[in-house]
Amino acid sequence: MEQGLERVSQLSIHDASDLSPPKELIVSENATQVDRTSNLQAPEVAVNSSNNKNKKKKKKKSAQHKLLPSQKLVESTFPWKVVNRVGRGRCAVACRNIKAGEVVVAERAVAFMPRAQYITSVCHSCCCTFTEDCASVKCSSCQNVFHCEPCKEQVLHQHRKWCSVFKEINRIAKESDCDQDLVHFVLSLFSKKYGNNDRKVIDTVEQIHIEGTVEDGIINSSFQDALGLQTHQAKMPKAWRTSVRKGCQALQMVIMKEREGSLDCSVEELECLAALVNTNAHGMGAQGLRNTDVALGIFPFVSMLNHSCRPNCCFASEGNIMFVRALQDISSDTELCVSYINLYEPRSIRKHELSVTKHFDCNCQRCTEPLESSVDRFLEGCMCNGKGCCGVLLKMTSLNGHALGDNKLTPWICDTCSRILDPQSYDPIGKPLTEAPWVLVAKAEEKMAIAFSAYRERRLKDARALLENFISEFSGKLHQLHVLLFDALTPLMNCHRAVGDAEGGVRVCRKVLSCLEKVLSNPTLELANFYFCLGEMCSERAEANDISPVLAKFYKKQAQEAFQRVQQIRKICLGKPSLPY
Repeated sequence: MEQGLERVSQLSIHDASDLSPPKELIVSENATQVDRTSNLQAPEVAVNSSNNKNKKKKKKKSAQHKLLPSQKLVESTFPWKVVNRVGRGRCAVACRNIKAGEVVVAERAVAFMPRAQYITSVCHSCCCTFTEDCASVKCSSCQNVFHCEPCKEQVLHQHRKWCSVFKEINRIAKESDCDQDLVHFVLSLFSKKYGNNDRKVIDTVEQIHIEGTVEDGIINSSFQDALGLQTHQAKMPKAWRTSVRKGCQALQMVIMKEREGSLDCSVEELECLAALVNTNAHGMGAQGLRNTDVALGIFPFVSMLNHSCRPNCCFASEGNIMFVRALQDISSDTELCVSYINLYEPRSIRKHELSVTKHFDCNCQRCTEPLESSVDRFLEGCMCNGKGCCGVLLKMTSLNGHALGDNKLTPWICDTCSRILDPQSYDPIGKPLTEAPWVLVAKAEEKMAIAFSAYRERRLKDARALLENFISEFSGKLHQLHVLLFDALTPLMNCHRAVGDAEGGVRVCRKVLSCLEKVLSNPTLELANFYFCLGEMCSERAEANDISPVLAKFYKKQAQEAFQRVQQIRKICLGKPSLPY
């Protein structure tokens, strides 16, 4: 994930106590999303129709996009196919018209791993949440694996083969300075290579789970399907590669020792699996009000969908199965896209994050439309204070399409009056220097950090006052959709709720919803969660003793409308009009 302060829009919006950021899987990159984008300049053709008579150089390009072993099975089950398109590389394209809410892919994880803070909360086989009715059973030997009762007997025989290796995970991670979650995931994925078999009884490599199966409309992808995904291994940071190599060397030694050399295992193979996880792992389990994923999984065919900052599909898991559904009606021959990142970010930040963590330059529709006519300009713009001008001041580097425009000496230009403000030759002409956009943004960031500190320390009354003052001071100076103003809203709403001020919470929540609906083109689970909070707070106001019957009736109606909106969105995103209780 991105380094530094956690985005508040990704925190719990229901419980202000959920303030700690999740443990990261990797040293410096976001592994909760998936990258299948390529920049090959190839004409659009079916992936399985490459010409064997092409030159060697062209053959090399085609090899990067060869069909996964189970691809034909998937295309016979779901309404899309894989093609190569100019500037996009390998794409998933609709074979027919698709209705909003329709399942595009349903896939069981080849392998998954609970995040460190949830390792005792979900079954390591089916990813169900442990409850009073579904208790956990911990492996008494390795202490690292937990199963529910129904799964225990099914996986016990297979786990026994690897138990002694899992037992060494904590030691390996500590001694090699490699992330424990990553070592755990690599071992889990490697163990899937042989299924219920041992290397000794397999005659050929081709017998190792070449093709998956489809059961009840769900694709059970194979280990070989996972190996067909891109890894970007050579593009990983040097520090990451160094720590991972140490971890993989130690893991390989343990595997060969504990399995008595019965398996074909190399350090290079384990490193490749680590890079595969780093690039392709999807977050699992974020369906309720808490937006934190409980696990990470590998889903080869979900990974076929490229990224767009204006996606027409979304994914959500149920247990160890990932469902991708259409967010809108999609016409035949349209590319199917999901989002890999937080979309309420300035264009420069989104493009930089995708470049650093996913190794491609985003050229989706939202990122290529002129910034001066895009909603993106509002997310990073300051209001122009020129006489009679209502325009927005933007960094010139942002207008020029640079990935990041964080240079303090970068000039700013108004999208309406074209006035240029240059930090190197700024003449305030009677206006204080504090009104200069670069000074204004720096001041806003400083005050936001102070407010966030109080919020994270659970000094909620202080945080509420600081956040309200922040919004009051910078509204009208930063654009109303500016990311800094938006980031202040969620913690402010939580503060209102925590101190029992439902009316204040309702007011702030409506602002959040207004911002999201102006910036995001399609419904999302995050949007549904905010509508649910709005419904809860309106219900609280309707039942309060200090309001009139007329006002109580008004709030009750508002609550009903909010809950109906929640059900509409969740029916599209999750296939069921439920409420996230």
